[in-house]
Amino acid sequence: MKLQYLGTGAAEGIPALFCKCPVCVKARKNGGRDIRTRSQAVVDGKILLDFPPDTYAHYLNFGFDLPSIQHLFVTHSHSDHFYPDDLVLRHPGYGHQDFETLHIYGNEKVEELFYLLQLTQREGIDNCRFHLVKPFDRIDAGAYHVTAFPALHNRRETCLFYSLEHEGKALLYVHDSGDFPPAAWDYLASAQPHFDLVSLDCTFVKYPDGKNHMGIPDNIKVRQRLFDIGAADKNTVFVLNHFSHNGGCNYDELSALAEKEGFLAAWDGMEITL
Repeated sequence: MKLQYLGTGAAEGIPALFCKCPVCVKARKNGGRDIRTRSQAVVDGKILLDFPPDTYAHYLNFGFDLPSIQHLFVTHSHSDHFYPDDLVLRHPGYGHQDFETLHIYGNEKVEELFYLLQLTQREGIDNCRFHLVKPFDRIDAGAYHVTAFPALHNRRETCLFYSLEHEGKALLYVHDSGDFPPAAWDYLASAQPHFDLVSLDCTFVKYPDGKNHMGIPDNIKVRQRLFDIGAADKNTVFVLNHFSHNGGCNYDELSALAEKEGFLAAWDGMEITL
């Protein structure tokens, strides 16, 4: 499997839209890996993870075949992870072609936004099909096996993160979440999967949180527990992602902090092949 990080920022991106903090000022000056759009990833060019308002920019910047993707997994309803208005542009009047059905998977709040859009813009999303997902559902998405886990994030909805398996490889993609809920740990301990790659939320970088997001201190604890239950080992690649300017670091400092603790720090466009 190949995972490509299309965007690696939190809701406000880096530089944030309305910010003059040192991180954002430096990012505007430096460009390059200091620039972070809203988080999104694609697996093998076939499975899309989240649908932020920056999807069009990602399509332009990285050239993945967005019109051909048939499976989109959404973590939760916050607009930096699900921006359904752009689905209207799947209407043949905008796309000028017949689309394959886009299967969208998400929780009840994502479902609510999807059908609200359908009420007002029906023609735009007739070629989309929504699938309600609950924690520990296993979904066959083409040749990929996807498992949904409960995330610790917005308490007003059942936020999710996902694992993906394909041809003997497995990855765990965890954004937005603090430390995993007990039910997720219990499932992992019982099912005993082994992950070749684990991608972890690191919104606050140097600072711990654990309640809604993570920082490196939380990432270290999660990695150790994955080791302890056998879900990861020394060959597992651990990547940190979903960064906020509130973490106080631009790319070089962040990357050095991550490397010191045995992690990789993602950047927009980064690819990892398992």
